[in-house]
Amino acid sequence: MDIVLVTGGTGHLGRDVVARLGATHRVRVLARSPGDDEGVEWVRGDLATGAGVAEAVSGVSAVVHAATYSPAAQRGYPRPADLWRSPPEVDVDGTRRLLEAAARERVEHLAYVSIVGVDRPRGPYLRLKLTAEELVRESEVPWSILRATQFHWLLDRMLGRAARLPVLPLPTRMPTQPVDSADFAAYVAACVAGGPAGRCEDFAGPEVLTLGELVDQWQWARGRHRRVLNLPAPAGLMRAGHMMTAPHGRRGDTTWSAWLGTHGPQ
Repeated sequence: MDIVLVTGGTGHLGRDVVARLGATHRVRVLARSPGDDEGVEWVRGDLATGAGVAEAVSGVSAVVHAATYSPAAQRGYPRPADLWRSPPEVDVDGTRRLLEAAARERVEHLAYVSIVGVDRPRGPYLRLKLTAEELVRESEVPWSILRATQFHWLLDRMLGRAARLPVLPLPTRMPTQPVDSADFAAYVAACVAGGPAGRCEDFAGPEVLTLGELVDQWQWARGRHRRVLNLPAPAGLMRAGHMMTAPHGRRGDTTWSAWLGTHGPQ
């Protein structure tokens, strides 16, 4: 079987992608801390430094580039510094290194995981993702770009951190369309099987919810009772919210409430 390299293979999405691809491909994962799954070929390395990248790419037919680094997502809440800077070492520098190595190895397909609405980025992290997309488009490696809306696990983590406060001040009318990472992983695996396709159809959850509806469902599922304070949403924020949904794109099957019913707090 052909070998597919997955970057970010130890993350939430990456684990789902590895599980999906494992049925039809040999899977290799580049990771700073290799796992113990004996069905996976582990290569110790780090996109941020370039360590292990050449070894990881050697002999593969395709790459799923799911590695990313958002400090706000890692900690589950934003800090003021996140509004003006996000570390570029993985998303930009690491993407460049990966593409250069893939070009040398004549890799047949690189599938890059990105975010719905990144065309008009609000904030430094999304600007890094857009820059990475541009690097992928300009590279010699045949490519696909696969964008998804916000993942259920990330929203659950962020709401869990926010609920430490007695009141949740939120723009409750802002639209959201969260998606299950396992649903998206199935789409990624299908795109790998289909070969390079350029800019692929956006992928989103099965329903568009206001942020207020999303929080109400979360509080009911998690047994929380925080008061929600509706913040007026500026027009620009509402436009950004709409841009980060994909009501006319491909949709997963797992609703937010169904996911909450089968997953514990993140």
